[in-house]
Amino acid sequence: MEQIKLPDAFPRVLAKLETKALKAKRPGFTDERYHETSYYIENGLRKVYPYYFTFTTFTKGRWVGEKILDVFAREFRAHPAEEYERCIKAGTLTVNYEKVPTDYRLKHNDLLANIVHRHEVPVTSQPITIVHMDDDIVVVNKPASIPRGLKLE
Repeated sequence: MEQIKLPDAFPRVLAKLETKALKAKRPGFTDERYHETSYYIENGLRKVYPYYFTFTTFTKGRWVGEKILDVFAREFRAHPAEEYERCIKAGTLTVNYEKVPTDYRLKHNDLLANIVHRHEVPVTSQPITIVHMDDDIVVVNKPASIPRGLKLE
């Protein structure tokens, strides 16, 4: 039986496809996301180095058939429509990790990805101390500049 010679780039292409498939199945926060930032201490503050972050979401049923720019302008009001238009044209706001035109109409199961450059607000470098802990409750002294996390029930 004759062996088929694969192109040298094949392993990279395969890895990229596998990564895309995995990300498409599990958009959102992954273990890698928690390790992608680093910080430094300066003048008593913990500062995070600016970093890129990719927001992902699947097309909602109510968005199907609508233009991507119209959906982002209406549903994600953090930025004006012109900013989303710039991102779509630049390829940082994509559908299924592919660049699309601003008049692209969304389909079921489209994965929307928006790459942003984040700058986080500095917080105190003081440690969070445990004031009291027993079987039922934990009381901590959390400095005001530290954001609160999820409520545990």
